[in-house]
Amino acid sequence: MSFQRKMIVVALACAMPWVSAQAQSAADLKKEIETLKAQLQMLTQKVEAMSSQTDNAALVQQVNRIEQKQDLAADDQEKAGFKGLKINGTIEAAFNYDDIGRSHNFSSSAGSGYGGESAMIQFTKESQDGEGVDWTLRLLPGSTAYPVHEASVSIPVNKENRIIGGLIPDYQGYEYVFANANPTLGNQLISHNALYDLVGPTSYAGVGMAHTFSGGMYALKWIVGNIDPSYDPHTDSAGTVVTATSAAASSNNTRSVGFAARGDWFIDEFSYVGLSIAHGSVNRNFDVYAVDGGYTHGDWAFNGQISTGMQRNAAVNGDDAGWTGISALVGYRVLPRLQLLARADFIDNRKNGGGTYAFNAGSSSIGLGAENQDSTGTVQDLDPNTGLATTGANLTRLTLGTNYQINANTQWKTEYRVDQSTGYNFLDSDGVTYKKTKTGIATSFVVSF
Repeated sequence: MSFQRKMIVVALACAMPWVSAQAQSAADLKKEIETLKAQLQMLTQKVEAMSSQTDNAALVQQVNRIEQKQDLAADDQEKAGFKGLKINGTIEAAFNYDDIGRSHNFSSSAGSGYGGESAMIQFTKESQDGEGVDWTLRLLPGSTAYPVHEASVSIPVNKENRIIGGLIPDYQGYEYVFANANPTLGNQLISHNALYDLVGPTSYAGVGMAHTFSGGMYALKWIVGNIDPSYDPHTDSAGTVVTATSAAASSNNTRSVGFAARGDWFIDEFSYVGLSIAHGSVNRNFDVYAVDGGYTHGDWAFNGQISTGMQRNAAVNGDDAGWTGISALVGYRVLPRLQLLARADFIDNRKNGGGTYAFNAGSSSIGLGAENQDSTGTVQDLDPNTGLATTGANLTRLTLGTNYQINANTQWKTEYRVDQSTGYNFLDSDGVTYKKTKTGIATSFVVSF
């Protein structure tokens, strides 16, 4: 009780004996008491109102001080460049084994297409309300081939159009690079499909634009620049291929210049269809086309992709390489946290002895090579003029797996994969015998933030 209220109560209490003495009857006394009670109640309400006003004023002052501190903190954050900055990443601890290499590998996932990177960290700077310049820097710690996966900038022209540029990863197909199974970056299984690994580009370095139409129902992005410069053979000033150790190679290296684009139709919240192309010239001359799509609703998820392409003078026999591939993935959640996965891939690689965008020579690990090669490595149908194989082997890949969501940030994956070649193109661990089939198992824990 405040001091003012106490004084009122004391004054009324002191007045009551005097009132009692002056009262002429019990009825008069009772009437006086009721009057005093009413006056006391009225005065109490006034005092409480005054106290409430005082308390509210103090509260308002306190809120104002807090708001001022928040504004100052926001200003400091913006001046330091942290406003709109987001950091996320993933790291994977994996084990994989196959019956060809017979090596127990604990260091990375089985076939990421980037040398088995097991960690990624991404920095994204987003401008307020999407009306300013945005940039992305994505790093692969420990990678010697691709330490920087993306370094891109996005500049708005208006709400539907943006200029994009820098180092941008390839956007063909339905699979992504990294292990975390999220809608924009992740791969649901441990390894990738055969089309991702063997028939498509890897990255673009250049400038282009991104467009949206009909409120985001349709999207288009394109870029002009260098496509996979690390794939370009070293050339001299006349364009002749030279060895990488020669003086000409160190001083002259003509990079492939190309155009890449992707268009998407987001049919509804559950399904989409995408079309992508990549054309290169100057050093390597190639065309790659892909159509992919997906449907995810309830417990079911479906993805599919068809790719085809050609590359000049890139086949095993020195002629043009040509290939066609198809991949399909299905997933079903038997439990809210447990998803069963199955994927099937096929690549037709028969033309001119074989050859795809990412493969143009014999290999002991991926299963592409001559179709008519026996278990000793001898090719039966060599071209009498060139001494090279005339027909390449086709590759089939079947993958089964599980994906268990331990918590919001951690996944446990398992995988069983069989690669089947139509020729003896997998060199066994004895270094002598070739096989048509390679079988592998893998498991991994993926932590994302």
